[in-house]
Amino acid sequence: MTLPPQIELRARCAEADDLFGLIFRMQISAGYKNPYGILFPKTDSAGHTRLTAEDIKGQFTDHWEEALMDYNGSIEDANELVTIRLWDPALLREGYDELLAWSLFTHQRARWQSRREYLDYMASCRNDEFRFDGISVRLPETTLLYVSLRRVVAPQAV
Repeated sequence: MTLPPQIELRARCAEADDLFGLIFRMQISAGYKNPYGILFPKTDSAGHTRLTAEDIKGQFTDHWEEALMDYNGSIEDANELVTIRLWDPALLREGYDELLAWSLFTHQRARWQSRREYLDYMASCRNDEFRFDGISVRLPETTLLYVSLRRVVAPQAV
C-alpha cells in the first residue's frame, strides 16, 4: 500500500456539540497474522483529527516491538482496504496496572515522557459516550473521512 501524506477524519454528531477526546482506530491487514491497529490522536472539540504517514509507519514498528510473533507483513504489502472504528478503551482500563509494567515503544517515545502519561491519555478518551459502527475505505484514494456518530450516554454533570 502506498500511504497518503495524511488522513484527516471529521466526526459529527447531531446530539453533541463537543466531540473532544475521541480516539479512532484504523485496522490494516498485512500478512497472514493479526491485523494492525493504528490509532488516530484524540479529536479536537469540532471532532477533527489527523494521522500522518509517519505516524502510521511508526505505529507499525511499535506493533513489531510489542508482539513480534503476532504480526507479519509490511506496510508496503498491506491491503489498501482499511476499516475505521471508535477505539474500545475497555481492555486498557481493565489492565491498566499490568500495562504500566511495559516500557514505551520506539514511536511512542517520540511523543510521551512515560508509559503512565500515554496510558492516562488513552484511558481518558470519551469513546464510551458515542457509537460508530465503522467504515471501510481504500487508501491512498480516500484521505478525508466524514463519520457520523450517535450519542449513547448523557454528558456527566460537572
